[in-house]
Amino acid sequence: RSGNPLRSCTDKVQAVQLPPASVTRYMPATGKRVVLVDTPGFDDTKKTDAEILKIIGNWLAKTYGNKVKLAGILYLHRISDNRMSGSPLKNLRMFGKLCGDTAARHVVLVSSMWDRVDLGVALKRETELKENFWKGMLDNGASVDRFTNSPASGWEIVRKVLHNKDNSEALLLQEEMVDLQKRLNETEAGKALYTVLQ
Repeated sequence: RSGNPLRSCTDKVQAVQLPPASVTRYMPATGKRVVLVDTPGFDDTKKTDAEILKIIGNWLAKTYGNKVKLAGILYLHRISDNRMSGSPLKNLRMFGKLCGDTAARHVVLVSSMWDRVDLGVALKRETELKENFWKGMLDNGASVDRFTNSPASGWEIVRKVLHNKDNSEALLLQEEMVDLQKRLNETEAGKALYTVLQ
């Protein structure tokens, strides 16, 4: 979701069904409804990271309890960010703990804002992300893609996610909260958040 870059655009979990006509046009073989879910990010301007984790955790637990599995997870990163430190690094760590190693193969690490950066600089940053910051998730089966600010690019990413939908797995946070009946602060993501706050 786009908006004022200094202000959070999403403060709750929002599910949006893609128009069936568009799904038929771009992915005729799918034959099913496609729903995108937008979650608030950490470092929200209105809520604390603990509140954000609770919102996401409760939603994930509820969907898992209702036997709904996610086809995949997109993690968006601005390639225009010139450093991977502070908030972006913390967000990535939290995301990794939330997903867990097993579900990482259903994660697509998507870089955006390619039209706002010199191509050579962007390629160098992408390489650094893949060789360093994203390496752990990539080693566990995550994939990388680029959103080039076009409908075709967006649909190609969605198509890639849906390709593995039949083998979808629960996220670590879902298993911890539902199957193991852990409190949020006892989960790996919760413990990671507590470590950051110390």
